[in-house]
Amino acid sequence: MKKISVLVTSDVHGYIMPTDFSGDVDLPLGLGKMATAIEEERKWNHVLLIENGDFIQGSPLTYYEQSFKSGTNNSVIRLANAMKYDVAVFGNHEFNFGLPVLNRVVEESDHPWLAANIKWEDGTYFTQPYIIKEIDGVNIAIVGVTTQFVPIWEEADRIQGLIFEDAFEAAQREVAWLHTNHQIDVMIIAYHGGFESDLTTGEKLENSLENVGYRICKEIEGVNAVITGHQHREIAQHLFGKAIVQPGTKGVCLGKIELTINDNGQLEKSEPSLIYMDNIPLNDTIRDLIAPIHNETENWLDQSIGEIEGDMLIDSPFMARLNGHSYVDFINRIQNEVAGTSISCMAIFSDSCRGFNQKVTMRDIVTNYIYPNTLKVLEVKGQYIIEALEQSATYFKLEDGKPVVSKAFQTPKAQPFNYDLWSGIDYTIDLREPEGKRVAEVLFNGEAIQLEETYEVVMNNYRATGAGNFDYFKDCPVVKDIQTDMTELIADYLINHGIVQAKPMNNMKILY
Repeated sequence: MKKISVLVTSDVHGYIMPTDFSGDVDLPLGLGKMATAIEEERKWNHVLLIENGDFIQGSPLTYYEQSFKSGTNNSVIRLANAMKYDVAVFGNHEFNFGLPVLNRVVEESDHPWLAANIKWEDGTYFTQPYIIKEIDGVNIAIVGVTTQFVPIWEEADRIQGLIFEDAFEAAQREVAWLHTNHQIDVMIIAYHGGFESDLTTGEKLENSLENVGYRICKEIEGVNAVITGHQHREIAQHLFGKAIVQPGTKGVCLGKIELTINDNGQLEKSEPSLIYMDNIPLNDTIRDLIAPIHNETENWLDQSIGEIEGDMLIDSPFMARLNGHSYVDFINRIQNEVAGTSISCMAIFSDSCRGFNQKVTMRDIVTNYIYPNTLKVLEVKGQYIIEALEQSATYFKLEDGKPVVSKAFQTPKAQPFNYDLWSGIDYTIDLREPEGKRVAEVLFNGEAIQLEETYEVVMNNYRATGAGNFDYFKDCPVVKDIQTDMTELIADYLINHGIVQAKPMNNMKILY
């Protein structure tokens, strides 16, 4: 009998040290702790280490490095090399910094990056579709695929020349080719994407093709394990006879699939599990390698850049979404001023968003505005504004007469970032009405909004693509494309104004 441990990281998002940069410095998360768990596993078993995407972007550290240290070797990749990854798959956020940065990341990596469904326009692969690793006489094939929605979210110039094929079809094609042309003992699909259906009942939860993990497990033959990510869920089980893992986000846990190979070289058993970072010490090598850039980031985060007069702290993100909030008014105010518009929409991205202290630092900005968004101004029909308000209104449902978050915004992952709050219009939503008929009133400059008239609206580039079930936005004419990152725009606004007044958000009303 042979034992091989397939270890998986996914959606690390540049979190290395055991901190979320809000103040706690020994949280059970981060690549530094996972490195310890990986080293421990290597003492007992042969290890195949796979990174499954969204690795180089997402933390204040990666933002600081890309903003102020561009051109230097990527710190997260330097750690990956020290940890001896065998292979990596591209996540959608790998493309956030553009192809010049990503190409340099690939060059700096000691391991290959897989992309079975990402090709150049001439049909050649962006990198390579698969790798075959021979471990203790066992041939293990890994096919890498990425959610095909990257072009929907990403600016065209950041992925110029690339084609993102259907993830399911690419995976199916490569698996069949490998079985035809090679002797494969274990077949693994590493997919930066999640599950579109309930894993217990099979109920279809989404139809967008952003996530096709359930279909991959159900329909692709000759596969032993499917590694997933993107949804930030914590999953370890079997599905249609295949071992599946999805190890959360920010390094809270390490995915593990233990393969048992019998004396005839056949896979006898595959056991999926998750290794959590509670009570696991920080790896000394990783700590020392990241210390210089980490310390620089911490110092940068604590620089005070502006002051708030009044209250801009969020006690409850849920209540802020329900009643409006001065933080929302502030972000929309910035967007309107930068864009030269009077109508703006934004989202409170997560339930950890706490708004701004009286003295605002970069730490406050990057821990509240957590995505690398830019802004777009669209020419939007009044009908679409109403439809967008209706879509956001589905965030709530009533239970015993009280609003709660609807299941669609919680499963298969939390999606508070897909609920928008608007400024520049006065609107009333009545949750007592059925979905699709909840918008009671929308006024612009005191007059009812006109369905066929167009209005200039500023929003983040993610929403402007139609992402989050706002499909009509993707076909709206683009009036202006503002390429500066929103965190930089917020910082610039505070620096230029010095003192900012917190203003109540009085333009919305939700009835229940």
